[in-house]
Amino acid sequence: MESACNDRGFIGLKRLIVQERSLDCNHYKDGYLQRRFAVRMRARGVSEYDEYARLLKADPTEYDELMRDLTINVTQFFRDQPVFRTLEEEVLPLLIYHKVSKKEASIRLWSAGCSSGEEPYSMAILLRELLGEEYDNFSVSIVASDIDEDILKSAREARYLPRQVVNVPRPYLERYFALEGGEYQLSPEITDMVRFRKIDLFTATAGSHFDMILCRNVVIYFNREMQEQLYMRFYHSLREGGYLVLGNTETLVGEAATLLNPVHLRERIYQKGSAP
Repeated sequence: MESACNDRGFIGLKRLIVQERSLDCNHYKDGYLQRRFAVRMRARGVSEYDEYARLLKADPTEYDELMRDLTINVTQFFRDQPVFRTLEEEVLPLLIYHKVSKKEASIRLWSAGCSSGEEPYSMAILLRELLGEEYDNFSVSIVASDIDEDILKSAREARYLPRQVVNVPRPYLERYFALEGGEYQLSPEITDMVRFRKIDLFTATAGSHFDMILCRNVVIYFNREMQEQLYMRFYHSLREGGYLVLGNTETLVGEAATLLNPVHLRERIYQKGSAP
């Protein structure tokens, strides 16, 4: 099989996916697409991109499997514990302090590429804990977005296997989860804090004036041009003093790297301007 970027079959397959599912594969790195296509091609017993394109046309249900492979959904509650420890002990308390000092009562977060909900729900638990008795005096809004409608449905159900909650501190597990039939059901006290939306990061945002945007282990799969565009989109969606949290293998590139200040570089936490 010739180099993917010069393979007419590969180019035609990407074009077909854009036409049929409006997912512009050109935003992804070719190497990543090649690996994900290979997974489905092996599963269906085909070896050429042209063959797989014909299979997609003949069996549209294969698109669902392909979309799931392209939008990898692997996550846990409090994944990368040093990051969440820094958020819990330093970043969120400082954010709340500035809100109180300015007599502002709203906190807005966006979890971009939220998968099955563990990340936004983790943030909801932290905010519920940190605000304590003052919680009712705040308007907490957490938007969680993903391109995969099936995974969003799962996130709204908020039922998790034991391996998905292994990092949840015991007090939080006992307070906010109920073990039912071998799965952990998250309490409405937490789920009601999160609103899930289907958003394609290539074409849309969740709004503006966010105090924090988390986009972790998502951007790494996109090409350099798309990364630069996304980071600037996040920059404009943040309010002054707002935070951007990336995955631990991701680095800011392009203009955003000059506009967002690293406040916890090891944990990939950046800030727009400075806190008021």
